[in-house]
Amino acid sequence: MDLVKGCLPLCSGIMQNSVVLQHMSFVFHPKGKLDELESVMRDLMAKKEDIQRELDHPRNKGKRPNSQLRRWLHKAGETEDKVQQLLDEYSKGNCDAFSWLKNCYSRYKIGSEAFKLKDEIDVLLKDKQSEISLVETQPPLPVPASHRILGKGIASKLDTICSYLTDETVGMVGVWGMGGVGKTTLLRKIQSLLDNANMAFDHVLFIVASQNIQLEKLREEIAKKLQLPSSAGTEDIFNVLKINNFVLLLDDIWEEIDLNDLGIPHPCGDNNSTKQYKYKVVFSTRSEDVCARMGASKMIRVECLEPDEAWDLFKDNVNSDVIESDERINKIAKQVINACSGLPLALKVIGKAMSNKKTLPEWKFVLRSLESSNTKVVQGVEESLFPILKFSYDNLPDNVKNCFLSASMLQGRPKYKLLECWMGLGLVGDFVYLQEAFDKVEYILKTLEESCLLYFSHDGYMCFHDVIYEMAMWIASDCGMNRNKWIAKGYYGFTEIPTNDTKNWRFANRVMTAGDMELLPILSHQCPDLLCLMILESFLLNNIPEGFFPQMPNLMYLDLSRTGIKELPKDIKCLVNLQYLNISDTLISSLPKELVYLNKMQYLLCRDLGGLSKVEDGLMSKLQKLKVIDLYPYGWVEPDELKLLKKHIRAIGMRVVSQEVLQQLSYLPTTQLCIENLDKLISLSFDTLSCKNHGFLHALQIKSCSQLERLVMNGIETHLNDLIICDVKKLLNIIWTDLSPPEFFHMLKRLCIFRCNLTSFSWVLHLPCLFELNIEDCAEIEMLFYPEEREIQPVSECLMFPALQSLFLIKLPKLGSISNFALDFPRLSQLTVRQCLNLKKLPFRHGINNRQITYINCKRKWWESLEWDDGIIPSHLAPDYSTIFWMSKVNGRLIAANEQSLSFLFFCLHKLEIISCSNQVFKFLGFTSPKGSQNCKFSLRIISDL
Repeated sequence: MDLVKGCLPLCSGIMQNSVVLQHMSFVFHPKGKLDELESVMRDLMAKKEDIQRELDHPRNKGKRPNSQLRRWLHKAGETEDKVQQLLDEYSKGNCDAFSWLKNCYSRYKIGSEAFKLKDEIDVLLKDKQSEISLVETQPPLPVPASHRILGKGIASKLDTICSYLTDETVGMVGVWGMGGVGKTTLLRKIQSLLDNANMAFDHVLFIVASQNIQLEKLREEIAKKLQLPSSAGTEDIFNVLKINNFVLLLDDIWEEIDLNDLGIPHPCGDNNSTKQYKYKVVFSTRSEDVCARMGASKMIRVECLEPDEAWDLFKDNVNSDVIESDERINKIAKQVINACSGLPLALKVIGKAMSNKKTLPEWKFVLRSLESSNTKVVQGVEESLFPILKFSYDNLPDNVKNCFLSASMLQGRPKYKLLECWMGLGLVGDFVYLQEAFDKVEYILKTLEESCLLYFSHDGYMCFHDVIYEMAMWIASDCGMNRNKWIAKGYYGFTEIPTNDTKNWRFANRVMTAGDMELLPILSHQCPDLLCLMILESFLLNNIPEGFFPQMPNLMYLDLSRTGIKELPKDIKCLVNLQYLNISDTLISSLPKELVYLNKMQYLLCRDLGGLSKVEDGLMSKLQKLKVIDLYPYGWVEPDELKLLKKHIRAIGMRVVSQEVLQQLSYLPTTQLCIENLDKLISLSFDTLSCKNHGFLHALQIKSCSQLERLVMNGIETHLNDLIICDVKKLLNIIWTDLSPPEFFHMLKRLCIFRCNLTSFSWVLHLPCLFELNIEDCAEIEMLFYPEEREIQPVSECLMFPALQSLFLIKLPKLGSISNFALDFPRLSQLTVRQCLNLKKLPFRHGINNRQITYINCKRKWWESLEWDDGIIPSHLAPDYSTIFWMSKVNGRLIAANEQSLSFLFFCLHKLEIISCSNQVFKFLGFTSPKGSQNCKFSLRIISDL
C-alpha cells in the first residue's frame, strides 16, 4: 500500500504533462482530432477555391500563376487527398466506443496523423506562396520559316508537329522513318523552336533512347534534365512534371516504352482537353508498328528528299564552287547523289567526304568506286546505306580509320576514355609527353567531327548517329562477313553472360561488355585471336574466375574499370603480351606481385582505388617499358623508385606523402597529384609540381597541409581542369606572378574549396571554363567577391562566370554577402545554399534570365527571409526545400557526418543515397544503431562504384 501511495504523485505528475496528455488524446479522442482537421480543411478548400476563381476570371485570360503559387495549389491538392484517405480509414476501422481496446494502435495512428495534418494545413493557410501572383503568357510566337536545308517536306512536317503542340486534343505524336532520313534533325529543330518561341512550356526535355536502352538510364537522363538527383525515382519525376507544362522529345525508340515507368504523366490520359497543364510527347522511331503500340494520337512519316532538295543539301556540304565551275564535275556530282536516293545522312556524309575533291579525275574515281560497289540506298533498308557511307570512311587517313572503329565501341563515354583507349591500342603512335598524345587525339576527333562521323553532346560525351555506329560495326566485321570479329554487347538485366555468347569469343578480335553481370564465364575454350577485352561498368561483378586469363594468351589490352572486382587473380601473369591494364574505379586494394611478369606493360591505370596505398617496392621499376602510371589519388611509390622511373616514364599521377616524393616529382611529367598531410610544407609553387615543358598536370588536390601559407601560381602554361583545396587553414591568399587568373586557369572546370580561410575569391569571376564552384565549411569568410571599389565598374562590364552552371555554398556561417556588385550568371542552372544564415541577398543582376536557374536547394525559412532589389525575380524561381544528406567523396574519400548526427538523421530518414563512395562507407555505417532508429523504416539505394 505504501508503494502504491508513493507512486500516485509520480503518476499524477506524468498525467498532467502536456505532451503525455496530447498523445493520450490521440487514443481516446481521435474523432475530436478529425473534427478539428475537417474544420481547417474547409478553410483551406475555401481559400483554394477563391484562388482558382480568381485565376479563371475573364480579366486574367492569357495569364497563369507563378511557380510558387502553382506549387502551393499542388500541395493543397495533395493535402486534401491525405485528409480524405484518413477519413476513409477511420470510417472503415470500426473505431467506436466499444472497440477502442482492440483498435488502440489504429486510434492512436489516426489521431496523431490528424494532428499532424492539421499543423500542415495551418502552415499552408499562412504561407505567402498562396498570394495571387500572375505572370503574362505571351501568345505563341510565329514559327520561323524553316531553313531550306531541311527541305520542303521536312519543313511542312515541322509546321504540322508545332500545330499539334498547340492542339489540346493531341497528346502524343509519333515520327517514323528509316535511319538517316532526318528524324533526329526534325526533333532537334522542334527543341530549338520551343526554346526560342514562347509556347508556355515549363520544360522541354530532349532524351535519346536508342537500341537496348534501359528504363533506369532513361529515368536518370530525365532526372538530370529536371535538375533532380540521378537516383530520382518514378514518383519524384512525376511529382515535378504533373504541375508543369512540358514537352518530352524522345528520340530513337526501338520498342514500346511505358511512360508511367519513366514518371511521365501520360499525355493521352482522361480529359486531356480539360487538363490544367499541357503534357505533350513527340517520339521518333524506325517502325510504324512502334508508333501504333505507343498509342500515338498522330503519326508522321519522314521520307527521303526530293531530287532538287537533295541537290541543295549536297551542295551545302560539298565545295559548291568546284561543282558549279565545271559542267563535267557538276554532271558527275548529280550521278553521285542519285546513288544516295535522297537520304539526308548519306548526302551529308558523302558531301563532306567530297569537300576537298577539286579535280575531274578525283570525281571520276569516286563515281567509279560507287558504281563498282553496285549499291544504292533502298528505302527502309539501313544495310543498303553502309557501302555508300563507307566511302566517307575510305576517305580517312589510315590511322584515323582505326581510331574511328575503336571509338565506336566506346560511344557514350567521355573524351579522356578515348585518349586512354587509343594510347593503349597504339593508335596515337609514340609520344615524348602526354600533351603530344592529347593534341593528336584532338586532331583526330576534329577530323572525324568534320567528316560527320561522330559528335559530342553538350556535356562532353562522344556520340554516333545510330546508322553510323551500325556502319562502323559492319566495317569492323569485314563488311558483314565476320560478325563475331568485334563483339560489343550490354548485359543489363542479366546476372551472367549466356554460354552461347561466350562461345563466339573464340573467333573475336575485340570484346566489349557492360551491364549487371555478377559472374564471368568459365571459358572451356581458348580465344587465340582475342587482343582486346573491355569489361566496363559492371558494378555487381566481384571477381574473375580462376583459369579465365590463361584462355586468352595473346591479349594486349585489358580494361576492367568501374567494376566491383576486389582483386586480380594470380594467373594474370599468363598475359605476357599485355601492354595496357586499366583497373580504375574498382575495389582492388593492392597490386599483385605477379604483375612483374608482364614485361611488355606500357600503360598501368589504377585511378580511384580507395584502398590502395604504397605500391610494393621494385614493382614499377621492374616494368621497364612503362610509359604511363596512374595511381591517383591514393597510391604512391617511394622516392628511390621514382628516380628509376625517370628514364622511361611519359606521364604519372599519384598521391604525395612526403616532401622527398614532391621533390622527385618535380623531375617527372605529372598528370594528377594529391598532396596530403605534408605538415612541414610552408610554401608551394605550381611550377615545381611537374618537370619543365613536359608536364601535363590537369588535376590537383591540396589537403590537410596544416602549415601551408603560400600557394604561388607561376609558370606560363597550365592544363589544370580540376582543383581541390581542403583543410588548409593557414592559407589566406593565392599569389599570381606570371599570368592573370583567367589566363593561368584558362582550362579549369571544377573548383572546390573546403575548410579553408581564403579571404577572397574574386579571382574566380572571369575563369572562362569554370563549370562548377563549391565553397564549403569556410568559417571566416564574410564576402566571396569584393574587388576594390575602383575596380567594380570595369569588372562589372566584363562577362562574369561565363561558363558556371553549378554553385554550392554550404556552411559559411559569417557569409553576409556574395558580392558588392550585381552578377550575371549567364549559364547558372543549379544553386545550393545551406547553413549560410547571415546571407540576406542574392546578387542577381536586374533582368537575369530566371528560367535558366532550374534547380535551387535551400531552407524555406532562409529563402523567405531574403531581400530582393528586383521583386519580380523570386516569383519566377521555385526552390526545393527538401533536406538533403550528402555522403559524398573527394575522389573517393568519404566526407560525412559523425555518429551523433546520424543518430538524429535516422529518426526522420526516408531515403538514404550513397553515391560514388569507396568501401570505407561500410565501416562508417557499421556503428551500433542509436536508440529508436530500429523503428525507422527507410529505403537504401546504392549508386555506383561501392
